Amino acid sequence: MKRTIRHITALWLLLTVCSCADFLSTESPSTMPDTKVFSTEGDTYRAVMNIYAVLARNSLYSQRVSLFAPYNNDIEYAKTNATAEDSRRGLWDYTLTSANTETLPMWADLYMGINSANECIAGIENGPLLGATSPETPSAIRQLYGEAKALRALLYLELVRNWGDVPFLTRETRYNDDFYIAPTDRDEILAYLIDDLIDAEPGMFYASKIAEACERMNRGAVQALIARLSLTRGGWALRPNADDVSDPGRMVRPDDYEKYYRIANTYARKLYESGKHSLGLSYKQVFVNEAQKVFPSNDDMLYEVAMAMSYSSYVGHYIGQRIDNSPSIIYGYSNPWFMVTMPYFHSFDSADQRRSVNCTPYTWVWNNTKGRIEQKISDWKNIYIGKWSKLDMKTPQGAGATINTGINFPVLRYTDALLMLAETENELNDGPTDLAREALKTARRRAFASALHAEKVDNYVAALTGHDDFFEAVAQERAWEFCGEGIRKYDLIRWNRLRQSLIDLRQKHIDMAVGARTGTGKYKDIPANIYWKLLDDGTLDIVGLDQNMSSAPAGYSTRGWAKEMVSQSGSEYIVNDAVDQWWRPEIYNRDPMVYIYPYPKDVVAESKGMIVNRYGKR
Repeated sequence: MKRTIRHITALWLLLTVCSCADFLSTESPSTMPDTKVFSTEGDTYRAVMNIYAVLARNSLYSQRVSLFAPYNNDIEYAKTNATAEDSRRGLWDYTLTSANTETLPMWADLYMGINSANECIAGIENGPLLGATSPETPSAIRQLYGEAKALRALLYLELVRNWGDVPFLTRETRYNDDFYIAPTDRDEILAYLIDDLIDAEPGMFYASKIAEACERMNRGAVQALIARLSLTRGGWALRPNADDVSDPGRMVRPDDYEKYYRIANTYARKLYESGKHSLGLSYKQVFVNEAQKVFPSNDDMLYEVAMAMSYSSYVGHYIGQRIDNSPSIIYGYSNPWFMVTMPYFHSFDSADQRRSVNCTPYTWVWNNTKGRIEQKISDWKNIYIGKWSKLDMKTPQGAGATINTGINFPVLRYTDALLMLAETENELNDGPTDLAREALKTARRRAFASALHAEKVDNYVAALTGHDDFFEAVAQERAWEFCGEGIRKYDLIRWNRLRQSLIDLRQKHIDMAVGARTGTGKYKDIPANIYWKLLDDGTLDIVGLDQNMSSAPAGYSTRGWAKEMVSQSGSEYIVNDAVDQWWRPEIYNRDPMVYIYPYPKDVVAESKGMIVNRYGKR
């Protein structure tokens, strides 16, 4: 069921929102007296569900915040061009201006959700129910109170890591409020949110006690969110020059970073020791479940944004396995904009089961002669992120259908908490502890067949002897694990690695291509070509992905692979235009690299001088 929900948003904009999942279909708290909204658990529940409805908007986790904002980085990219500063492509190539058409809706809807959360928090605090419960004992009203605070924290996190310092409001806006508010330092915002969630966490239930399970914020998700907020607070960030608005400043790590690594460690460890979650499902099944609306309360998923088919979510269309358009394909078609890089594909151990899920070098097409859907080989520029597929949906969208797949978007997973635990243990102890090793092993075991655990898990982790080796392993594990989930870019930022990773990425493309062509050097085993044939069931058998074969096996066709990333003119190698177009040097020539968005020009214009742009073209 779909209902229109009206909210008054903070900061200059009045907007309308539509609900996107059955449990989100509610009345607006703004249309009801506060005493009615917050006098019963039922009314409070409906008010809190309004916040979730905002998250499913196109500007947030249906599309822009989840899919547009996190690109490009060293493992994931969206095709872009040199003249797209004021479109979504400006987000992907770090050239956007304050006039960019994608950022204002993101900004407005993030504050819309924050305002709804502030309304709920104030309503619960001023109502009769909260005071009758203990902060240390989970209860229905404490759960809803924690959800409102957690969603507010999540929305502010998106603002902070994309815009840096932003206006900070902790109560709902009213018609006579002063909207002209200067940005608050991001460290202050994050510190407040962390303390806020630490206070709320004991009163919340784990997902097993909630009917909607991981479609709602729960105690385990909040523990992981505290860890994520804390690592953001303790990580590197771009700081402006306060004396010169034209100077992008420098990357800085706060002096008290260790305090926040300890907080992250405490709450990641708390989740780990709770025993409420494990990794029983296969890696692939975690994401098939999102397409099939299956929500285990004790497995990997901690919190995913609820979507509804025909109303929300571009997952499975803009990201996921590609399906060509045909009136015979009842699942509809998809046109992914997001791919993985060649170096990322070849970073995987060939036995790692995550590669075939994260990296799909093929398209699904309709064979009219055979009356079936089947795979068609792609090339190095079109290795799709295959985690989500319309073909996994229980109910087909219908021929010709595109967006509004209803596939949920993952925000917090138990694996993330495990790897944050491993990272913080290593950082705080100047090297891996037994707990750090076990956390990394736990995250890694699922990626390999059990017969390979001794070699690929136990021996692999045992060989990581020092702080730096272990950190690099955790950083790489996070790359293999979270492809397409909007995490990698922000990891690279907090480690102060985004700029260098893009410099290295471009060079890796060139070195891999030359190594493949010559059969020499570090990348001599990277395949110049790959070879394929269509099997009887309509799937492809692709060989040569893990070795540089000199010729096609009998019965196989040839597809150019790594060699295509450069062309050869005599003894010179010329970089493919796509490499320079998508990872062009001018993006990262500036040090520091300006990853922070400029404030939308309309926000600046309406701020009466309280907000001034320091980043991007104005």
